[in-house]
Amino acid sequence: MELLSRERIDYIYRNRLKIIQSKERLAFSIDSVLLARFVSVKRTRGRMLDLCSGNGVVPLVLTMRSEVPITAVEIQADVADMAKRSVQMNGLTEQVDVRVFDLKTIKDEMPHGTFDVVTCNPPYYQDSLKNDAKPFTIARHEEACTIYDVAQAAAYALKHKGKAAFVFRPERIHELFQACATAGLEPKRLQFIHPKQEAQANIVLLEAVKGGKHGVTTLPPVFVYENGEHTTSFTRAYEGQSFAYERIQCKAKRRSHFVYMLECKDGSYYTGYARDVWARLKMHIEGKGAKYTRGRGPFTLIHQEAFDTKREALQEEWRLKQLTKREKRAYILERRRGVYAPGHIIPRSYTDR
Repeated sequence: MELLSRERIDYIYRNRLKIIQSKERLAFSIDSVLLARFVSVKRTRGRMLDLCSGNGVVPLVLTMRSEVPITAVEIQADVADMAKRSVQMNGLTEQVDVRVFDLKTIKDEMPHGTFDVVTCNPPYYQDSLKNDAKPFTIARHEEACTIYDVAQAAAYALKHKGKAAFVFRPERIHELFQACATAGLEPKRLQFIHPKQEAQANIVLLEAVKGGKHGVTTLPPVFVYENGEHTTSFTRAYEGQSFAYERIQCKAKRRSHFVYMLECKDGSYYTGYARDVWARLKMHIEGKGAKYTRGRGPFTLIHQEAFDTKREALQEEWRLKQLTKREKRAYILERRRGVYAPGHIIPRSYTDR
């Protein structure tokens, strides 16, 4: 996949999905993934629509939960093009259709009442200081549309009893409820996301039903961090029950097969397999490791991942060796978010077991 200037490939959903992002466009954050995980979907029935789709992260994550057709709507043509290329890169062109238009003109673009689910991560801010860059302003501030416009568009697109899910700022939740009421969407499920237990919520997730009965259920809050690590509740909300279980299992047992990556003095990367990464690193330093690393020291250990069996580790080693340097760098940065900042040398105490 050819990338434009200042674009990169990031990995999401436990590295099962690739997504194109740019330093000149707003990158997705956890709120989009939480929205795609929060909304109620059917595996094989119905159609879904994502408004304010940006670079397509919500539709991409939804494809991991459902096989139904998904339409993504974005007003910025260049951002929509990133989404289209991400869809193509993941082999999802038959499921995800990316379209470019202003959601306020949805009545001219789409038939009424044809979707079972609508999702939206809308612009959050009204009077905040706007970013100088136009693409950031459109994505973050209510310049192209308001939460009321979004609710009206969702209601128009939904079938009767269809579901609309939004992610928004808690301090504006009253406006979200008002927008839903105006559009005939009845709030049914509500959940607050907190950075940590003693902090106020900074994200709210809401699911509403078109023509639904009164009554809203408030789900248990999710706390993202505890003692500097992601909580189990956040992992479950962000990645799903099965992935959360995998992480718990990984912590419960020691793994002894590792794939590691070194950055050499000349900036090149070396990927290898070892039972004891640090003993292997010592061999590379002494010139007794792989032929490729001889004379290329000193080395920085920038990545290591543990596996239950040698076969799994060797398969991952082979996969990583097929990636370009740019893709390897993107993979490392994505995997180390929430563990160490980019560029941080992995300490010996970190074994990923």
